[in-house]
Amino acid sequence: MFTMLLKIFFLLLVLAIANVAYKGRTFNKTSLNRVVALSLWFIVCSFVLLGTNYQKLLVTFNFTTVGIFIITTLVWFLFPKLIRLYGTYPNSYLKDKKGNTRFMVRFELPSMTIKYFEVLFQQAAFLFLLFLALEGLPTVASIFLFTLIVAIIHLGNLFFLHYKWALFYSVLSIPMATLFGYTILRGFVLLTASVHLIFYLVFNARYWFPRVQNRN
Repeated sequence: MFTMLLKIFFLLLVLAIANVAYKGRTFNKTSLNRVVALSLWFIVCSFVLLGTNYQKLLVTFNFTTVGIFIITTLVWFLFPKLIRLYGTYPNSYLKDKKGNTRFMVRFELPSMTIKYFEVLFQQAAFLFLLFLALEGLPTVASIFLFTLIVAIIHLGNLFFLHYKWALFYSVLSIPMATLFGYTILRGFVLLTASVHLIFYLVFNARYWFPRVQNRN
Protein backbone atom coordinates (compact mmCIF):
# COMPACT_ATOMS: atom_id res chain seq x y z
CA MET A 1 0.00 0.00 0.00
CA PHE A 2 2.76 2.45 0.94
CA THR A 3 4.66 1.62 -2.26
CA MET A 4 1.55 2.23 -4.35
CA LEU A 5 0.94 5.62 -2.69
CA LEU A 6 4.59 6.54 -3.19
CA LYS A 7 4.35 5.73 -6.90
CA ILE A 8 1.14 7.72 -7.27
CA PHE A 9 2.79 10.67 -5.52
CA PHE A 10 5.76 10.35 -7.89
CA LEU A 11 3.37 10.37 -10.87
CA LEU A 12 1.60 13.50 -9.59
CA LEU A 13 4.96 15.19 -9.12
CA VAL A 14 6.05 14.39 -12.68
CA LEU A 15 2.66 15.54 -14.02
CA ALA A 16 3.03 18.85 -12.21
CA ILE A 17 6.58 19.36 -13.48
CA ALA A 18 5.62 18.40 -17.04
CA ASN A 19 2.71 20.83 -17.16
CA VAL A 20 4.16 23.81 -15.29
CA ALA A 21 5.10 25.60 -18.53
CA TYR A 22 2.10 24.29 -20.47
CA LYS A 23 -1.22 24.55 -18.67
CA GLY A 24 -3.05 27.85 -18.84
CA ARG A 25 -1.08 29.12 -21.86
CA THR A 26 -2.73 30.19 -25.12
CA PHE A 27 0.25 29.39 -27.43
CA ASN A 28 -0.63 32.23 -29.76
CA LYS A 29 2.27 32.88 -32.18
CA THR A 30 4.41 30.21 -30.52
CA SER A 31 8.08 30.20 -31.56
CA LEU A 32 9.78 27.14 -33.02
CA ASN A 33 12.17 27.01 -30.05
CA ARG A 34 9.25 26.83 -27.64
CA VAL A 35 7.55 24.12 -29.67
CA VAL A 36 10.70 21.98 -29.69
CA ALA A 37 11.45 22.64 -26.02
CA LEU A 38 7.96 21.72 -24.77
CA SER A 39 7.69 18.70 -27.05
CA LEU A 40 11.05 17.39 -25.85
CA TRP A 41 10.04 18.12 -22.27
CA PHE A 42 6.99 15.85 -22.58
CA ILE A 43 9.20 13.14 -24.12
CA VAL A 44 11.73 13.43 -21.29
CA CYS A 45 8.99 13.24 -18.65
CA SER A 46 7.59 10.13 -20.35
CA PHE A 47 11.01 8.48 -20.13
CA VAL A 48 11.26 9.51 -16.47
CA LEU A 49 8.06 7.57 -15.83
CA LEU A 50 8.70 4.51 -17.98
CA GLY A 51 12.33 4.42 -19.07
CA THR A 52 13.68 1.99 -16.47
CA ASN A 53 10.49 -0.08 -16.21
CA TYR A 54 9.68 -0.75 -19.87
CA GLN A 55 9.97 -4.51 -19.33
CA LYS A 56 6.88 -4.42 -17.07
CA LEU A 57 4.71 -2.84 -19.74
CA LEU A 58 2.43 -4.66 -22.14
CA VAL A 59 2.33 -2.87 -25.50
CA THR A 60 1.05 -4.65 -28.60
CA PHE A 61 2.73 -3.80 -31.88
CA ASN A 62 1.01 -5.29 -34.90
CA PHE A 63 -0.23 -4.18 -38.32
CA THR A 64 -3.54 -2.92 -36.95
CA THR A 65 -2.35 -0.99 -33.88
CA VAL A 66 0.69 0.55 -35.58
CA GLY A 67 -1.25 1.28 -38.78
CA ILE A 68 -4.09 3.06 -36.97
CA PHE A 69 -1.63 5.10 -34.91
CA ILE A 70 0.40 6.15 -37.98
CA ILE A 71 -2.75 7.14 -39.90
CA THR A 72 -4.05 9.10 -36.89
CA THR A 73 -0.70 10.88 -36.57
CA LEU A 74 -0.71 11.83 -40.27
CA VAL A 75 -4.28 13.14 -40.03
CA TRP A 76 -3.34 15.09 -36.90
CA PHE A 77 -0.52 16.98 -38.58
CA LEU A 78 -2.42 17.48 -41.86
CA PHE A 79 -5.54 18.67 -40.07
CA PRO A 80 -4.56 22.39 -39.93
CA LYS A 81 -4.67 22.42 -43.76
CA LEU A 82 -7.73 20.18 -44.07
CA ILE A 83 -9.87 22.18 -41.64
CA ARG A 84 -9.08 25.40 -43.51
CA LEU A 85 -10.26 23.85 -46.76
CA TYR A 86 -13.67 22.80 -45.47
CA GLY A 87 -14.34 24.92 -42.39
CA THR A 88 -14.65 28.60 -41.45
CA TYR A 89 -12.15 30.15 -39.04
CA PRO A 90 -14.05 30.73 -35.73
CA ASN A 91 -13.16 34.41 -35.27
CA SER A 92 -16.12 35.23 -33.02
CA TYR A 93 -15.38 32.33 -30.68
CA LEU A 94 -11.67 33.10 -30.40
CA LYS A 95 -12.30 36.78 -29.69
CA ASP A 96 -13.92 35.72 -26.44
CA LYS A 97 -11.48 35.30 -23.53
CA LYS A 98 -12.90 31.86 -22.72
CA GLY A 99 -12.26 30.79 -26.29
CA ASN A 100 -8.70 32.01 -26.17
CA THR A 101 -7.86 29.47 -23.49
CA ARG A 102 -8.90 26.69 -25.89
CA PHE A 103 -5.85 27.07 -28.16
CA MET A 104 -6.57 23.81 -30.00
CA VAL A 105 -9.54 25.46 -31.72
CA ARG A 106 -7.12 27.49 -33.87
CA PHE A 107 -5.60 24.30 -35.33
CA GLU A 108 -2.17 25.83 -35.80
CA LEU A 109 0.67 23.40 -36.43
CA PRO A 110 3.03 24.68 -33.67
CA SER A 111 0.46 24.37 -30.89
CA MET A 112 -0.83 21.08 -32.30
CA THR A 113 2.69 19.65 -32.20
CA ILE A 114 2.91 20.47 -28.50
CA LYS A 115 -0.55 18.99 -27.91
CA TYR A 116 0.43 15.81 -29.76
CA PHE A 117 3.32 15.15 -27.40
CA GLU A 118 1.23 16.10 -24.39
CA VAL A 119 -1.30 13.41 -25.36
CA LEU A 120 1.50 10.85 -25.71
CA PHE A 121 2.80 11.89 -22.30
CA GLN A 122 -0.69 11.37 -20.85
CA GLN A 123 -0.73 7.88 -22.34
CA ALA A 124 2.66 7.23 -20.73
CA ALA A 125 1.14 8.35 -17.42
CA PHE A 126 -1.71 5.88 -17.94
CA LEU A 127 0.81 3.08 -18.56
CA PHE A 128 2.66 4.04 -15.39
CA LEU A 129 -0.52 3.99 -13.32
CA LEU A 130 -1.83 0.67 -14.60
CA PHE A 131 1.37 -1.37 -14.90
CA LEU A 132 3.55 0.15 -12.18
CA ALA A 133 1.61 2.07 -9.54
CA LEU A 134 -1.37 -0.32 -9.43
CA GLU A 135 0.47 -3.52 -10.32
CA GLY A 136 -0.64 -6.68 -8.53
CA LEU A 137 -4.21 -5.51 -7.96
CA PRO A 138 -7.21 -7.40 -9.35
CA THR A 139 -8.37 -6.00 -12.68
CA VAL A 140 -11.62 -4.53 -11.32
CA ALA A 141 -9.84 -2.79 -8.44
CA SER A 142 -7.12 -1.55 -10.76
CA ILE A 143 -9.62 -0.07 -13.23
CA PHE A 144 -11.64 1.52 -10.42
CA LEU A 145 -8.62 3.22 -8.86
CA PHE A 146 -7.28 4.18 -12.28
CA THR A 147 -10.59 5.85 -13.19
CA LEU A 148 -10.77 7.61 -9.83
CA ILE A 149 -7.22 8.96 -10.06
CA VAL A 150 -7.65 10.11 -13.67
CA ALA A 151 -10.89 11.94 -12.77
CA ILE A 152 -9.20 13.67 -9.82
CA ILE A 153 -6.24 14.68 -12.00
CA HIS A 154 -8.65 16.20 -14.53
CA LEU A 155 -10.17 18.31 -11.74
CA GLY A 156 -6.81 20.08 -11.67
CA ASN A 157 -7.98 21.88 -14.82
CA LEU A 158 -10.11 24.06 -12.53
CA PHE A 159 -6.96 26.11 -11.97
CA PHE A 160 -6.45 26.72 -15.70
CA LEU A 161 -9.77 26.43 -17.58
CA HIS A 162 -13.26 27.85 -17.14
CA TYR A 163 -14.97 25.72 -14.50
CA LYS A 164 -17.59 24.44 -16.99
CA TRP A 165 -14.89 22.97 -19.24
CA ALA A 166 -12.89 21.64 -16.31
CA LEU A 167 -15.94 19.84 -14.94
CA PHE A 168 -16.92 18.64 -18.42
CA TYR A 169 -13.50 17.02 -18.94
CA SER A 170 -13.59 15.52 -15.45
CA VAL A 171 -17.00 13.92 -15.99
CA LEU A 172 -16.06 12.74 -19.49
CA SER A 173 -12.83 11.24 -18.15
CA ILE A 174 -14.78 8.71 -16.05
CA PRO A 175 -16.21 6.54 -18.87
CA MET A 176 -13.15 7.19 -21.05
CA ALA A 177 -10.73 6.16 -18.28
CA THR A 178 -12.71 2.97 -17.71
CA LEU A 179 -12.57 2.13 -21.42
CA PHE A 180 -8.92 3.15 -21.72
CA GLY A 181 -7.99 1.17 -18.62
CA TYR A 182 -9.30 -2.13 -19.94
CA THR A 183 -7.83 -1.45 -23.39
CA ILE A 184 -4.37 -0.49 -22.11
CA LEU A 185 -4.19 -3.49 -19.77
CA ARG A 186 -4.60 -5.66 -22.86
CA GLY A 187 -1.68 -3.95 -24.53
CA PHE A 188 -3.51 -1.64 -26.91
CA VAL A 189 -2.14 1.72 -25.79
CA LEU A 190 -1.55 2.73 -29.43
CA LEU A 191 -5.31 2.46 -29.97
CA THR A 192 -6.15 4.55 -26.89
CA ALA A 193 -3.60 7.15 -27.99
CA SER A 194 -5.29 7.27 -31.41
CA VAL A 195 -8.75 7.65 -29.88
CA HIS A 196 -7.41 10.35 -27.56
CA LEU A 197 -6.03 12.34 -30.50
CA ILE A 198 -9.13 11.88 -32.65
CA PHE A 199 -11.32 13.13 -29.80
CA TYR A 200 -9.46 16.45 -29.70
CA LEU A 201 -9.76 16.85 -33.47
CA VAL A 202 -13.49 16.17 -33.57
CA PHE A 203 -14.36 18.08 -30.41
CA ASN A 204 -12.55 21.27 -31.48
CA ALA A 205 -13.37 21.06 -35.20
CA ARG A 206 -17.05 21.69 -34.46
CA TYR A 207 -16.29 25.38 -33.90
CA TRP A 208 -15.30 25.61 -37.57
CA PHE A 209 -18.78 24.49 -38.68
CA PRO A 210 -21.31 26.88 -37.05
CA ARG A 211 -24.15 25.75 -39.31
CA VAL A 212 -23.79 22.20 -38.04
CA GLN A 213 -23.77 23.49 -34.46
CA ASN A 214 -26.97 25.49 -35.06
CA ARG A 215 -28.75 22.42 -36.46
CA ASN A 216 -27.93 20.54 -33.27
